[in-house]
Amino acid sequence: MPELTEERRHYTRFQVREGAYAFIDNIPFTIQDISEGGMKIQSVIFDDVPMDDIVLDIFVNNGEFYLKGIPVRLISLMENEATTPFSAIRVRRFGFEFGDLTEQQIQLVDSFITYNTVGEA
Repeated sequence: MPELTEERRHYTRFQVREGAYAFIDNIPFTIQDISEGGMKIQSVIFDDVPMDDIVLDIFVNNGEFYLKGIPVRLISLMENEATTPFSAIRVRRFGFEFGDLTEQQIQLVDSFITYNTVGEA
């Protein structure tokens, strides 16, 4: 399991507005933050940790934005344990670095950052 121990970000990260999701194999994740180089997403239902050949889609629930087929690489995984002894819910946060994006994908990621973020993370 990859573990991120030092700050390696090259781009400013931005908090993402509510209602933006990433999908891996049709499983929804909420997007926590995004930059030109990658993103952090989270889920409570995703148990299998993807390692290679990961492709995700970005969707905003107002229907105004959809970006399909973004290649990413897992660079970090954090798991928050349940906050009460009676809860079995675990939140998993995944840090992904973007792979080789097409020019159109780069422009769409930039557009997503411009219109769907609320400030620096």
